[in-house]
Amino acid sequence: MVFGETVFAGEERVVVVDRTAPRVVSRAPEPGAQDVWVKSPIQAVFSEPVNASTVTSASVRLTVGGVEVARTVSLSGDGKTMTVVPGAGYAPSHPVQLILTEQLVDLAGNSLNIESRGWDWTIPFWIPWGTGDGALLSARDSDIKSHAFDAAGNLVATWSLYASNLHWLYVKRYESGEWKTYGQNHIAFSNQGSLHDNSLILDSAGNPIVAWTQPGSSGSSTVQVKRWTGTQWESLGEHVEVDASMPQKAHPHLEWAPSGQPAIAWSESEFTVANTVCAAEWATNNWSPLGNCFNARDTSNYVTNPVLKYTRSKVPTIAWVATGATENTIHVSQFLNNTWTVLDAEDHNIQVQEPYVSLAFGPTDQPILTWLAGTGSGNDCVATKNWFDSYWALLGTPQLPTAGTLTTMGPALETDSTGTPFVAWTSLVTLTPTDSRLRTSRWTGLSWESLDDASFTVEGRVLTNQHTLQRTSTGEMVLSWRHLILSEDRMRVRRLNR
Repeated sequence: MVFGETVFAGEERVVVVDRTAPRVVSRAPEPGAQDVWVKSPIQAVFSEPVNASTVTSASVRLTVGGVEVARTVSLSGDGKTMTVVPGAGYAPSHPVQLILTEQLVDLAGNSLNIESRGWDWTIPFWIPWGTGDGALLSARDSDIKSHAFDAAGNLVATWSLYASNLHWLYVKRYESGEWKTYGQNHIAFSNQGSLHDNSLILDSAGNPIVAWTQPGSSGSSTVQVKRWTGTQWESLGEHVEVDASMPQKAHPHLEWAPSGQPAIAWSESEFTVANTVCAAEWATNNWSPLGNCFNARDTSNYVTNPVLKYTRSKVPTIAWVATGATENTIHVSQFLNNTWTVLDAEDHNIQVQEPYVSLAFGPTDQPILTWLAGTGSGNDCVATKNWFDSYWALLGTPQLPTAGTLTTMGPALETDSTGTPFVAWTSLVTLTPTDSRLRTSRWTGLSWESLDDASFTVEGRVLTNQHTLQRTSTGEMVLSWRHLILSEDRMRVRRLNR
């Protein structure tokens, strides 16, 4: 500075200009993630603070299946962590992309590094759940039959073993990557026949209750029930029966009664005649029958696979199959005024080779059925009907086999807490090699929406059988199936992504 004839020297100053572009150093979900929960946080962490005024829905774009969706964008107090909360439209099952535009700048006005301006992930309809996903399901001469999940997602299953001309029944829990047996030994054995015919439920503590058909001599059989107390197996009665003159008791199906005690449905027969369906509830120290055993159709037809469930208004309801020489038919009865009352006289024809039916309840507590019905073209479709006061009505059009399907197998039905029906089934595509596809769908109120996605694929192939749909005590919709790759038979478990 010059002042008159005097020169003053000021202190030297260094001005640093920030020309370094900010970068994204951490992302959630991870780029390319395939099994993202729809409620997982969406965040980006920057290498330096960014200008809060530039972090807006205009500079941060979110697309699902290429369509932009509503979102709310916020920035942490230190200016380094951005959070995106998606709105309507962020739902399975489409690819998701987050795009950060050049409008997003740091405190010096530098735009975001071009390599940090976006990433993508997938939110499938179904995501892995629980500890049982990947559990080995067979070993030597043993195999699992019935299974259930506790509220924490732990897998419990019955195991049937055949060795030295004897059949053995075990109950095991999958923990820390291995199966552990309840108790020191089996819960049943037989030298008269298999113990494959069994049913399993879990109490609120995750302890199992098991019912099974115990073969006897000369073709007779009984239904027996045991529960795990936490330390040992305890029999619930000597056996379950209503009519002692019926030598064959079979097809047990366990369910929880509204009282909090176990309930059971089963069939009784005198070999080839007088086949009936029975039900009972456990009452402190004995099984209390729900009315008389019944059969709403010709008693010469063999009754098989009864399914017992309770409506939300606590009405016991049973669906069962009457098998005949040329066709099988489905029937439903409800226990009203201490009497089993058949719902309509209509016969629902079902595939002869697979006499199974699934039962659930809709939004107004009406029974819903799903089964395999013939199409007249040599294949089968998945048919679903619900009860409207006095008649059965199709719920949408039957779900037909996809092109190339050889046969359709085992539809399973369950409803969520709102009464919305979900259906799963398997389509056999080729015989050599055996190749099948797991299919799922949800009723929208107007039609069936496919819930198939890549989450069913394991190691590039989908080979499935024995799938189930279950609603846990916490309301989770859980899909499970057996996945066979080469010689390994493993459990796959997914829950609905919502």
